[in-house]
Amino acid sequence: MSQAVVGSGLPLLRVSYDPIGDVLYVHFTEQPVAADDSEFVGEDTVVRYCGSEVVGVTILNASRRKQGKE
Repeated sequence: MSQAVVGSGLPLLRVSYDPIGDVLYVHFTEQPVAADDSEFVGEDTVVRYCGSEVVGVTILNASRRKQGKE
């Protein structure tokens, strides 16, 4: 499942969820951008970069967070 938020005056935000891997992907670009670097910023949170620009965030074990079970 993928969803885009547009027309709000804010930068484009795309979100997709992989139910098999339980991974939530948040993309801060209109078109898919391949990250050239990434870093863990929490136990289950990865920030993805293209150069010095943050292009997305990956949340592992996303359903646990949704239910407040960290």
